[in-house]
Amino acid sequence: MEKLRQAFLTSSASIEISEKCSLPYVYTPTLSPPEGDCYIDIFYIVNGTVEVVFNKPPSKKILSGEVFLLNVKRSDYFILSGDSESEVIHVKILPHGVYHDLVMYKNHHENLQILQKGSSNTLPAVIEMIKLLFIINDGENQKNPLLESTVALFFVQVYLTEEQGFLFSSHNALNHLSALILEIIKKPGYQWRVKDMAKKYNMNTNLFIREFKKVTGFTPLNFLKKVRLNRGKCLLEKTDTPVSVIACECGYNSHASFAHYIKKEFGITPVNIRKNKRDGM
Repeated sequence: MEKLRQAFLTSSASIEISEKCSLPYVYTPTLSPPEGDCYIDIFYIVNGTVEVVFNKPPSKKILSGEVFLLNVKRSDYFILSGDSESEVIHVKILPHGVYHDLVMYKNHHENLQILQKGSSNTLPAVIEMIKLLFIINDGENQKNPLLESTVALFFVQVYLTEEQGFLFSSHNALNHLSALILEIIKKPGYQWRVKDMAKKYNMNTNLFIREFKKVTGFTPLNFLKKVRLNRGKCLLEKTDTPVSVIACECGYNSHASFAHYIKKEFGITPVNIRKNKRDGM
């Protein structure tokens, strides 16, 4: 029986992450998984409205109660942002066996779907399965790998069978800022200045800050800080690059300043972030 159980687990799918998502959520080629990985990311918008930028402007609004699924390639850029009222759940699935191959094949054609209200028959079921996943993973409950794997396989099937829900064709007055947001993500070490950014978009500084916050939920400087610190944390966890070099790459002039803000944001020092990752904590 145990052999059958293991055979099922290794040939279906597994849950890698199930958590509330901290916004903005940023994905860049630098932080992408090793080549050959085939993750499906699922985002459920519990409250609020979020903006998605995928590789290039314009952005797309996704409403409360909607879900989108995607597989990010190594060369992709992706940002999910929202205001202080936005609440998002993130689930990451890793398909195995033939399902891995099917997802890879599908990704030659399309790799992002949105399940929208009124146009997706599977949306209610997907939301209920996400809720079930959090019940399964409740700390008070005993883990059930078989049930968790079955839920993961359901998400894989949805990804494989759901038709692409939209194209990035939405245009609104704020979408022109999407290009700037992507540039900040691509070049966090650049010495960005709010006055220069505002001038580029023919706005006074106060208006620019208000418009930027409408799109991202953050002021330009707070957004930049968030991107830099998230980039720094990922580099600490995934590389052996010296902390001083990472600090420079993330736009900090000194090791001490970088360490101070990392600890303030995440509650631990850069050295301990790296140590915890190596220890599997």
